[in-house]
Amino acid sequence: MPNNLIESYETFKKAFSKLREFVDTDNGTEKDKAAIIHAYEYTFELWWKSLQRYLQDFETVTEFGPGSTIRNAFQYGLIEEGQDYMNLLKDRNLIAHTYKENIATEIYERIVNKHMNILEKFIKEFDKRIV
Repeated sequence: MPNNLIESYETFKKAFSKLREFVDTDNGTEKDKAAIIHAYEYTFELWWKSLQRYLQDFETVTEFGPGSTIRNAFQYGLIEEGQDYMNLLKDRNLIAHTYKENIATEIYERIVNKHMNILEKFIKEFDKRIV
């Protein structure tokens, strides 16, 4: 586990890069869908934990958990579309139910069509803050 903000953020960006690779080489197979969903779950965890670390280090926020982190990031102007990021969390939480094929397909579609863009935009904006 990374022990500082820069390491944490770089680990998130590497995970996102791998997720991007999976999406870009997606052939629509069940295996590809499962890989994308799993990579998204991992990437999301690294994302919110990096954001939490930033809030702790620079805004002295002491609340923990992904929902609190997203709300605080919105409050401190780190993200603009709070509901979009809450939707990222909602889908991460739904991944536990991916044994239901229709839910897995819906999550997969949102990852590919929405969540990737949201996370890419976040990286572009956040890079300006810490790099």
